[in-house]
Amino acid sequence: MILPMPAMAALGGPPSPYALSRRPWVMFVLILQGAFCAARIVFFLDILGGFLMAIMIAIGWCAVREEINVQLLCYWGFMCLINGAFDLVKLIDVLVKTGQPLFSSHALPGYNTANFIALGIPISTLLGVPLVYWIYSDYAAGATAGGYQTEGSSLLGRGSVLGGGRSGGGGTNSSGGGTGTSRGSTTFTAFEGAGNRLGAA
Repeated sequence: MILPMPAMAALGGPPSPYALSRRPWVMFVLILQGAFCAARIVFFLDILGGFLMAIMIAIGWCAVREEINVQLLCYWGFMCLINGAFDLVKLIDVLVKTGQPLFSSHALPGYNTANFIALGIPISTLLGVPLVYWIYSDYAAGATAGGYQTEGSSLLGRGSVLGGGRSGGGGTNSSGGGTGTSRGSTTFTAFEGAGNRLGAA
């Protein structure tokens, strides 16, 4: 299933001190998700659900490896929200249809263990959502204040530097002989000249 989502702008720049301070918490959530992902495959034999969860965890580890890459972290947060919501609804659906309690002292140990894993999967997955929200909010506040530099701003800055270099070069050449001024003021006009017909001599 493909969800129509708007294109996300490129997020770049060095991580903020706040993002680096939250790195151990992100790693803790990823380790917790990995443990429940392995239990999901071993106890429930849920290969498809475990595979999707493993992709989500891999994206999260890539974000940590890239020094808390905000863009990869946002992708991980979106997957945590979607997968966690589906797993939580699935757990509620099973509990409502069976009518049995989540934990019971009269049940077998395997029953409580299975329900503990089923409860831990959505909880560990949804734990990544507030973490990503807090880190992205700090990044957005820093970008608004001009503290961080995105890819778009770096390209604009590079273009302005090039533009300044050209104008400065033109000014230097104009003082020498006026050649740079004529080059700087030259404009390109499309479709100039007379038209010719095919086959005309």
